[in-house]
Amino acid sequence: MPSSPQALCGTVISAGKMMKTVKVRITKQVYNSFLRKSHLVADPNSSLREGDVVRIAPGFRASKHIRHIVTEIVAPWGPAVEDRPPIPRSEALAEESRAKHQAKKEKRRAERKNAGPSDGDGRDQGPTMKERHTDVIGGPEVVGGEERVVLEKELGLR
Repeated sequence: MPSSPQALCGTVISAGKMMKTVKVRITKQVYNSFLRKSHLVADPNSSLREGDVVRIAPGFRASKHIRHIVTEIVAPWGPAVEDRPPIPRSEALAEESRAKHQAKKEKRRAERKNAGPSDGDGRDQGPTMKERHTDVIGGPEVVGGEERVVLEKELGLR
């Protein structure tokens, strides 16, 4: 598999402690010293073990700290690669993500359709201020083109 310019190669230093996530250490020589940096990497099928040498690439952002995904196992440590669950290809992951997104959109459409008329913000339409006011006070009365409330007349406010 050809490696992309952003692909990195590293060693798994922690596996099996987080669900579908491993920690990979990337080492690279920087002017007469070594830079060691570790990344949290998505492992969708939990197929990696500590000590595996893997190739990772930036991919979908699975969570706040997980920004890379495993693309292949370069050198396995422990059980053979054939005995482990396969590592899904990026196309399969993208298709799964699209399917989930489409199902979510369909569910939202069905919920909106069943909810009835609304102004589009997803909230229920309650009574307007005018309707609430007339329910509490007693009802509007139209005199000379202006609405006056019965209670206001009784109290002498108008």
